[in-house]
Amino acid sequence: DLLNFCANNYLGLANNTEIIKAAKNALDEYGAGLSSVRFICGTQTIHKQLEQAIAKFHKREDAILYISCFDANAGIFETLLKEQDYIISGSLSLPKPNAIRRLWTEDSYRFISSEICHLA
Repeated sequence: DLLNFCANNYLGLANNTEIIKAAKNALDEYGAGLSSVRFICGTQTIHKQLEQAIAKFHKREDAILYISCFDANAGIFETLLKEQDYIISGSLSLPKPNAIRRLWTEDSYRFISSEICHLA
């Protein structure tokens, strides 16, 4: 088995026959999606069911699903950062978190990755 962390198919589930079958069944039952994010087109029962299952699995009170990495990063920044917080990120950080970082706060600094002297 191989875990591929340089693609979005981290766990190799994209070609899993059980997941493909479940996806086909979901497509027949729910259609091809809402055509937008939940805050625009709404939340379906299946969203809440999956969130509850994820929360239960992780022994947490609740969970939330995001449609994309960009949305997840925005949710993390909005939840965790306060006005007085300062963000330090490496120059090799992914562009989307950096775009969100720039939108969220002007108090940020990018250093050259692997160059610790740039943090001084």
